[in-house]
Amino acid sequence: MGLQELRRNIDLIDEQIVALLNRRAAEVKQAGQIKAAAGLPLVDRAREAKIYSQIAADNAGEIKTDALLRIYAQIVAESRTLQLQVKAENGEAVQ
Repeated sequence: MGLQELRRNIDLIDEQIVALLNRRAAEVKQAGQIKAAAGLPLVDRAREAKIYSQIAADNAGEIKTDALLRIYAQIVAESRTLQLQVKAENGEAVQ
Protein backbone atom coordinates (compact mmCIF):
# COMPACT_ATOMS: atom_id res chain seq x y z
CA MET A 1 0.00 0.00 0.00
CA GLY A 2 1.37 3.38 -1.00
CA LEU A 3 1.43 6.65 0.89
CA GLN A 4 -1.44 8.16 -1.12
CA GLU A 5 -3.72 5.21 -0.38
CA LEU A 6 -2.82 5.37 3.30
CA ARG A 7 -3.65 9.08 3.33
CA ARG A 8 -7.02 8.41 1.67
CA ASN A 9 -7.73 5.80 4.33
CA ILE A 10 -6.78 8.26 7.06
CA ASP A 11 -9.05 10.89 5.51
CA LEU A 12 -11.96 8.41 5.54
CA ILE A 13 -11.28 7.54 9.16
CA ASP A 14 -11.17 11.26 10.03
CA GLU A 15 -14.59 11.70 8.40
CA GLN A 16 -15.94 8.88 10.56
CA ILE A 17 -14.41 10.37 13.70
CA VAL A 18 -16.01 13.75 12.96
CA ALA A 19 -19.39 12.12 12.34
CA LEU A 20 -19.14 10.15 15.59
CA LEU A 21 -18.08 13.20 17.59
CA ASN A 22 -21.07 15.08 16.24
CA ARG A 23 -23.38 12.19 17.13
CA ARG A 24 -21.89 12.20 20.62
CA ALA A 25 -22.38 15.97 20.86
CA ALA A 26 -26.07 15.61 19.98
CA GLU A 27 -26.50 13.06 22.78
CA VAL A 28 -24.57 15.29 25.19
CA LYS A 29 -26.88 18.21 24.39
CA GLN A 30 -29.94 16.05 25.07
CA ALA A 31 -28.40 14.98 28.39
CA GLY A 32 -27.83 18.66 29.15
CA GLN A 33 -31.50 19.40 28.49
CA ILE A 34 -32.54 16.60 30.84
CA LYS A 35 -30.13 17.84 33.50
CA ALA A 36 -31.42 21.40 33.14
CA ALA A 37 -35.06 20.31 33.37
CA ALA A 38 -34.36 18.18 36.44
CA GLY A 39 -32.14 20.74 38.14
CA LEU A 40 -29.21 18.33 38.11
CA PRO A 41 -25.62 19.55 38.29
CA LEU A 42 -23.68 19.91 35.06
CA VAL A 43 -20.66 17.96 36.24
CA ASP A 44 -20.93 14.37 37.42
CA ARG A 45 -17.44 13.34 38.56
CA ALA A 46 -18.48 9.71 39.07
CA ARG A 47 -19.76 9.53 35.48
CA GLU A 48 -16.56 11.10 34.18
CA ALA A 49 -14.45 8.62 36.15
CA LYS A 50 -16.51 5.78 34.68
CA ILE A 51 -15.94 7.13 31.15
CA TYR A 52 -12.18 7.29 31.65
CA SER A 53 -12.08 3.87 33.26
CA GLN A 54 -14.06 2.34 30.39
CA ILE A 55 -11.90 4.03 27.76
CA ALA A 56 -8.77 2.67 29.42
CA ALA A 57 -10.28 -0.81 29.66
CA ASP A 58 -11.40 -0.76 26.01
CA ASN A 59 -8.04 0.36 24.64
CA ALA A 60 -6.15 -2.47 23.00
CA GLY A 61 -4.82 -0.61 19.99
CA GLU A 62 -1.85 1.33 18.79
CA ILE A 63 -2.47 4.47 20.83
CA LYS A 64 -1.20 4.53 24.39
CA THR A 65 -3.86 4.71 27.09
CA ASP A 66 -2.52 7.93 28.60
CA ALA A 67 -2.69 9.61 25.18
CA LEU A 68 -6.23 8.36 24.65
CA LEU A 69 -7.25 9.65 28.08
CA ARG A 70 -5.86 13.09 27.23
CA ILE A 71 -7.96 13.11 24.07
CA TYR A 72 -11.04 12.09 26.04
CA ALA A 73 -10.38 14.75 28.66
CA GLN A 74 -10.73 17.30 25.86
CA ILE A 75 -13.89 15.60 24.56
CA VAL A 76 -15.39 15.74 28.05
CA ALA A 77 -14.41 19.40 28.41
CA GLU A 78 -16.09 20.24 25.10
CA SER A 79 -19.13 18.25 26.21
CA ARG A 80 -19.37 20.45 29.31
CA THR A 81 -19.22 23.51 27.08
CA LEU A 82 -22.13 22.17 25.03
CA GLN A 83 -24.14 21.53 28.18
CA LEU A 84 -23.35 25.03 29.44
CA GLN A 85 -24.74 26.37 26.17
CA VAL A 86 -27.92 24.32 26.66
CA LYS A 87 -28.23 25.69 30.17
CA ALA A 88 -27.82 29.26 28.91
CA GLU A 89 -30.35 28.66 26.12
CA ASN A 90 -32.82 27.57 28.80
CA GLY A 91 -32.30 30.87 30.59
CA GLU A 92 -30.47 29.37 33.52
CA ALA A 93 -27.55 31.06 35.19
CA VAL A 94 -24.27 29.64 33.94
CA GLN A 95 -21.67 29.20 36.65
